[in-house]
Amino acid sequence: MGSGFLAGNDKKLIAKFLKISEEQLEKSHLEKVDMNGVEAWRPKFKKPFGPCTFYKEEVHCIIHPVKPELCRLANCKHDATQEFYKKYYQKEQKELWKIAEEIGGK
Repeated sequence: MGSGFLAGNDKKLIAKFLKISEEQLEKSHLEKVDMNGVEAWRPKFKKPFGPCTFYKEEVHCIIHPVKPELCRLANCKHDATQEFYKKYYQKEQKELWKIAEEIGGK
């Protein structure tokens, strides 16, 4: 198990679904991570390599209707992190390299 990175409106949708503010969501359930220079959010883990904060044994994913895209793409048998990274974060990294090259960086 693990946790999926948030993208797009995920944070807003999850907060609305849980009936809390985005700030409360960040403080209680999310952690900020660096994806090669791009800020990203993901659910906190209950323990290293364990389920995320939204997983409850009796009902599984408590935010299932609004779970992040990466969680929808993956399951316990398929880790879609690499595909998700390419879709959302590698593109931004490529854009940064392109800008750097245009202003004379290598």
